[in-house]
Amino acid sequence: MEDQDPTQQHEEQQQQVDERDNKKKDNDNDKKEEVQEDDKSNEPPVIDISSSSPSIASSSSEEDAAIVVEKKGQGEEDEEEGGLRHRHPANNVVASQKESNNAINSVPKSPLASNSATPRDIMKEKNAPSSSSSSSSSSTTTSPAKKGSSSNNNNDKQKLVGVTSEGDRFVLPATHNPLSLHPIAQWTSFDWLKNSSALMFLFLLVIPSHHWFYIALFLFWRLAYNLGLGLLLYQQSHTQVVTRFFKYLSPDNPMYPMFKRMTSTGMGSDYDFDKIPAAFNAWIAFRHLVDIILANDLIAYIVFGIAYFETPSEITFVLVLEYIVGVFLCGFTLWAKTDAYRVVKDFAWYWGDFFFLVDQQLTFDRVFSISPHPMYTIGYGFYYGTALLSQSTTVLYVSLFAHFCQLLFLSLVEDPHIQKTYPDLVEDEELRQTKQNILSHYFKATDLVVLKNFFVLRSGDMFTLVILSYTIAMALFNLPSWFYILQLLVWRFIHSFALGYILHLQSTEGWWNTQFSRKGYTKQEAFENWKSLYNLTLLMTHTAFVCCFFKFAEMSTLWSIFFEHFFIKQAIGLGCIFLNVWSSWSTFKVLGEFGWFYGDFFIGELPSTLYYTGIYRFLNNPESVTGFAAYYGLALLSNSWVLFALSLISQFSQYIFIRYVERPHMSRLYGNKVRASSGISVAFKEIMEEAVEASPPLKKIQKSVADVTAEVNVKAELFKGLMSERASDIKDKVSEGAEKIKGRAQEIKTKIQKN
Repeated sequence: MEDQDPTQQHEEQQQQVDERDNKKKDNDNDKKEEVQEDDKSNEPPVIDISSSSPSIASSSSEEDAAIVVEKKGQGEEDEEEGGLRHRHPANNVVASQKESNNAINSVPKSPLASNSATPRDIMKEKNAPSSSSSSSSSSTTTSPAKKGSSSNNNNDKQKLVGVTSEGDRFVLPATHNPLSLHPIAQWTSFDWLKNSSALMFLFLLVIPSHHWFYIALFLFWRLAYNLGLGLLLYQQSHTQVVTRFFKYLSPDNPMYPMFKRMTSTGMGSDYDFDKIPAAFNAWIAFRHLVDIILANDLIAYIVFGIAYFETPSEITFVLVLEYIVGVFLCGFTLWAKTDAYRVVKDFAWYWGDFFFLVDQQLTFDRVFSISPHPMYTIGYGFYYGTALLSQSTTVLYVSLFAHFCQLLFLSLVEDPHIQKTYPDLVEDEELRQTKQNILSHYFKATDLVVLKNFFVLRSGDMFTLVILSYTIAMALFNLPSWFYILQLLVWRFIHSFALGYILHLQSTEGWWNTQFSRKGYTKQEAFENWKSLYNLTLLMTHTAFVCCFFKFAEMSTLWSIFFEHFFIKQAIGLGCIFLNVWSSWSTFKVLGEFGWFYGDFFIGELPSTLYYTGIYRFLNNPESVTGFAAYYGLALLSNSWVLFALSLISQFSQYIFIRYVERPHMSRLYGNKVRASSGISVAFKEIMEEAVEASPPLKKIQKSVADVTAEVNVKAELFKGLMSERASDIKDKVSEGAEKIKGRAQEIKTKIQKN
């Protein structure tokens, strides 16, 4: 027995060693699998150009179909465009197959320009519409996510994992909801600071002060937001200035206890200042600063609006309408911001990706499907609602300035950070190179687009300048009104109908290229002439409309519009003009010169790839919807029904062009890849369906409407059948009468010949 003990002991030791080796091998295999998964996640999505319903590397299961773009480490993320002030919530960006079809499929006048036709634009827009892009793809889409289904909830059930710029991963401690109201007993020192300042602002209303004081107060906090926070975030994005400060903040530093208390204020037991990465501590300190500035910015604006409130001398229908619109805008803004927070949570609300990134999956629905950059666009609707409620032009102009500052903050701070942090996704290199080689023969960097790249010594540009100068000169003479109306209608007819017919012939039989080839010109030269002609008619159509505006709106009337009367028309008119400018710029940004000049009608050798990106994620044809908003805005400012009628005629002409020229061409070229419904329409439909599901009274109304609709449809079908039968009878009788007349005529002819 004594001889066996060492053997048994040795066997036991060997068994333990084997077990450790096996565990080590398992751990190594797990690490290898993680590395392989990370490598796969770093690969760009695959675009299936040949399929009828292209998608980005989606799974085959309907419920699991999704685009998952996962990158580790700051500067290696792919995300959809941040539509709000507090964007980029995700290190993992997940869009359903339903969203991917919208993003990849067709844009009218297919956008193939290098700056707009890449999946980068698809992923850059976080507010992607969830509409089905085609009937063929609808069967493979996932169901829309239920409200509140975003998976970035910072709760105890599922902790979020943060990733620093060095690649360190950590569990995010819980943070409080900035939109919730806490009991006074739970207020932190920062809550007291921001809330007491807000109460102080309200107290200022009872102290007699000049109105300019309230403007200065609001502009101070607005600039503290856009300029102060903008500069800080800019430096944080480029140099990590805040993170570096906390990284090198040692316990020996006299300020260490102060910053530790500051960041620990309001945090739970799962937060430890000394153990958490410096990036998270920097973010917590930054969000305290944001809370103070944003709260004071909001309260200062409210106080400013109240100070400029003008008590109406009489109640009129227009005034009541203005109040209703104002209240609606304020309520809609509140819904938009709370709905956006439902998706993005704290991390994106406080610009978290300027400090670190987070592994999470988000479902961008509802407000993100209605408007691009919802926190910067419709999220500022309450500015204009306050202007209507206060009945003050000063409030309107200050609101416009503040909104403009916010958009500058977006374009100068956030967008560059998006492009730096989240790398581009590109098409297949071979396909992209093929497109570039083909397009280089048709487009130049100096092509005239409206007045961009204007060169006075170029003959086509000189011709455009002469006609434009002639048209403007005619507006300086006191000619009859019908002259300006006729001038507009002629240019509109040429632009929408004459050029539309040329495009129709070019689409069906290549007519334009054929005419030029008969004269010995190449396809490139034919397309060059088309671009000049299209740009000229587009420019002259808009110029002729502006001439009509100045004819029907006298300068005295314009002065009163801007500084005295017609307040609701003034607000809506200016809003329409800004909307049109943004829409046109966004359209060109997506389409590029290829789509802007209807290149897919002329360049047949280019591979047919289609994308819904940018503004086309929300509207199918923005040029026929928001592209005429400025016309209606000018009609309101001029207070002219004639100009309003001309706006309707212009938009209807564009609708005819889309209906009978562009849409048939898109169907011939891209088939069922062209989606039927816009992103906004699908989003509103989903919102209404959810509202109906949550409200029994609305369910009853929906059932009643459905019953009435079904009854109307039945009666319509009966009427249609009856009318069809009646038409058939009339057709038979007409045919019978025609035969009788024909026979009688033959008899008469025979008799005449005999005689």
